[in-house]
Amino acid sequence: MRLKYRLALPTTIVVSLLLVVSIVADVWLQDRQSEEAMREKAYVLSQQMQAVWDFMAVNQDRINTDADGSYNFKGLHCSIVGTSVGALFTDRTDYIIRYVSDAPRNPRNQADSLEEEAIHAFRENANLARYSLFGQMREGEEYYRYMVPLKMNSSCADCHGDPAGEMDVTGFAKEGLQDGDLVGVASISIPAESYREDLTARVVLRALLSAVVLAACLFTIYLVTMRYVVRPVGKVEAAMRDVGAGDLETRIDPASINAKGELEALSVYFNEMTAELDSLQQDLEGKVCERTEQLAEANSILERQARELEAANDRLQADDRYKSHYFTMMSHELRTPLTAIRAHIDMLKEPSLDAGERQSVIRSIQANTMALSKLVNNILDSARLEAGAVNLEKEVIDVADIVNQLEKVIEPLVAAKGMRPSFKTDEDAPLFMADEDKLLHILENLCTNAIKYSEEGGSIWVEAYWNREDDTMRFDVSDEGVGVSEEDKQIIFQKFMQAESAIARPVSGSGLGLSLAKEYAELHGGTIEVQSKKGEGSVFRVIIPCERPDFDIDGEDGRAE
Repeated sequence: MRLKYRLALPTTIVVSLLLVVSIVADVWLQDRQSEEAMREKAYVLSQQMQAVWDFMAVNQDRINTDADGSYNFKGLHCSIVGTSVGALFTDRTDYIIRYVSDAPRNPRNQADSLEEEAIHAFRENANLARYSLFGQMREGEEYYRYMVPLKMNSSCADCHGDPAGEMDVTGFAKEGLQDGDLVGVASISIPAESYREDLTARVVLRALLSAVVLAACLFTIYLVTMRYVVRPVGKVEAAMRDVGAGDLETRIDPASINAKGELEALSVYFNEMTAELDSLQQDLEGKVCERTEQLAEANSILERQARELEAANDRLQADDRYKSHYFTMMSHELRTPLTAIRAHIDMLKEPSLDAGERQSVIRSIQANTMALSKLVNNILDSARLEAGAVNLEKEVIDVADIVNQLEKVIEPLVAAKGMRPSFKTDEDAPLFMADEDKLLHILENLCTNAIKYSEEGGSIWVEAYWNREDDTMRFDVSDEGVGVSEEDKQIIFQKFMQAESAIARPVSGSGLGLSLAKEYAELHGGTIEVQSKKGEGSVFRVIIPCERPDFDIDGEDGRAE
């Protein structure tokens, strides 16, 4: 489908739909207005007829009283006058005015089905002021039916009031109605044909005008679209075909094709594009060389990434091998103290052991039990740290208390290797806030490592002091062991890693102690430093910020006086 039809078709549909909607809305509005006009006329007639009725009711005594003052009923009561006036009006016009009831005295005043429907509605709702609808009368002609209630009042009592059954002046029995009871309805019927014809004429006129407007709009849209859209787009299409055929010198003159707005901008962009294509074609070989170099560079990057991927794969394989080794190592580390404990327990059963030998065996059991407990605790603490389930529980710490506890904890390990420990504390060190269990755990791990990597009969030194320059608490653990090389200093604080490689380890151990010590120190906002040379021993220094406890006692102003 060509562009002009693509533009014209949806425009025609939309405009046509809008006109149809407008006509339908106008028909509905005109119909409502016609109905409102008929209702207004019926209302006016009902008020006029009610005025006649009220006039007759008010003047009954005057009408029926002769000049000499004697009462003489003339037969001009309300219902006769109202009915007669309605009949005269009906004869002289197309309107039908009736006073009807569902129990009339005169059969001619019997209500039809629609009027009975209205009577029923008025009885159901005493506040209902009118009842209207469309219905057919006089051989199927459509009428607008308008009905208002006629209610009992004091002027009607002589004919329709109490006592029921008594004959009134007109010769009919009274109904015994009470004030406010429904007597009947005044029914006004207006022929709707003239209103319908007028409505049809207006709708036809509106439809003709809408058709003219639609044709004018479509013709205008067609002319404007052809001049400012279809023809310029056709010229652009032809120019693009020329470019596709290889003529890169093709250009578009916006003024010559009546290009305005977006089409003018499109023409400018087209000219810029063809100029750029012409330029690109002229230096295509240079661009090809440049792209070739970029491709070579990209290949080089891919090769480097492939090497890096291969290295990462090698690391993953190494990690997998290390994992297998770790589980083997853990099973060995757990089995070794358990085997030793069981062997020493068997030795205690021997009755030939003297007291000194028995104490030596007990110390060995204590040392192996402590080693096993420390290994299990390290594994559990490492798991809790990885899960983020470890929090500091700070309390007031005295350096001397920490060192004393540490001395008692490592005493069995030192005694088992016959080593000479030395403990020193700074008497001027202040009280500070820290997690006592975790701080003691740090120092235990450092001391255990010092003992493990030292020869039997060697020495270790533990010194705790306050560094006044940066207000930190420091704990130095020194030994005469094998020392740590510069290369191993980079890995000893990693999990499951030991000096002189993680797999071919020179001594037993899980490789978790220093890792946990470092993480606990960092939880306190501190760190661990190491000074060592291969074969010359090591010094591990724990540095923790000296956070002062708050000993203020609340006074009247919330501070100590």
